[in-house]
Amino acid sequence: MAACSSSSHYYHFLFFYLLLAFAVSTATAASCSAADRAALLEFRSALSDPYIGVFSSWTGSDCCSQWYGVSCEPSTGRVADLILRGESEDPIITRAGRSGLMTGQISPAICRLNSLSSLIIADWKQISGPIPPCITTLTSLRILDLVGNRLSGPLPADIGKFSQLTVLNVADNQISGSIPKSLTQITGLMHLNLGNNLLTGSIPSDFGNLKMLSRALLGRNQLSGVIPNSISYMNRLADLDLSDNKISGSIPASFGSMLVLSSLYLDSNLLTGGIPAEVLGSKGLGILNLSRNGLEGSIPDAFTSRSYFTAMDLSYNKLTGDVPKTLLTAAFVGHLDLSHNHLCGRIPTGSPFDHLEAASFSNNDCLCGWPLQACQ
Repeated sequence: MAACSSSSHYYHFLFFYLLLAFAVSTATAASCSAADRAALLEFRSALSDPYIGVFSSWTGSDCCSQWYGVSCEPSTGRVADLILRGESEDPIITRAGRSGLMTGQISPAICRLNSLSSLIIADWKQISGPIPPCITTLTSLRILDLVGNRLSGPLPADIGKFSQLTVLNVADNQISGSIPKSLTQITGLMHLNLGNNLLTGSIPSDFGNLKMLSRALLGRNQLSGVIPNSISYMNRLADLDLSDNKISGSIPASFGSMLVLSSLYLDSNLLTGGIPAEVLGSKGLGILNLSRNGLEGSIPDAFTSRSYFTAMDLSYNKLTGDVPKTLLTAAFVGHLDLSHNHLCGRIPTGSPFDHLEAASFSNNDCLCGWPLQACQ
């Protein structure tokens, strides 16, 4: 009987202990840093959202509970993530029946949220002004996504302080200046998108230090100089976009030995020299766009049974010679554009040429055969 009573007291004690622990943990998780709340409200005051109302929930003392786009670290009550997307499937956006539009600037108050891991302020179209230079003090940041606004001014010179950063996306803004040299110090970076801005200057020569990078999207800027050879040593790089810039010099032949490179966009630049046979013979490359450059010489006969191109565009160059016959051995060629060059001779017969249209070969010197006019 005594044993039963002892057991009963034990379970009562355990129940109340767990209840107390739950209450304490709940209270801890529900708490919100007063300093973080003040920083968020100052951040909000610099922005105007006339249509969606994303800040309508930012009321009350607890910024960790029910504040749209805000999440906190449960054990500390510090803001860990601030995620505001103007284009998403979130109910607050879909209910509005339109994409978001926000004006104003990103307040330096954001820099007081020094436990931030993710900062996403994306696709609001009209947020302008500079990226606050103090943002590099957020050394816990892993994701910085400011795509689709009207941000201007330079990238912070000391951007290399982001030692934990894995994603940097500032595409589709009006950011100017050069790519900071310290960028290559962010050795854990996996995704980089600086596309469609006003960046000038050259790509840092040690860009290849970004060994973890899988996507490097620098297209649609005003970058100049040559393609750094160090890029060839980025063994995880799958997508490289340097299109629509003012990049000169030649295409590194070593690009052909990059193990996982699957898409390469170098179109609309000032590249000269020949097309390296190593690049056309690459076993992994599926999309290749070298159009609108000043490339010369013949197209290397370097295709093999392992060549698999969903798209290859070599148009608007100064290429001479005939159409490579080894294209007949390729496993697959989807879209092919050789137009606006100085090619001559008979177009090979068979796949992939039997499904291509005349536009793929137009405006050359003297090509003939299907799908163009018959050879004489």
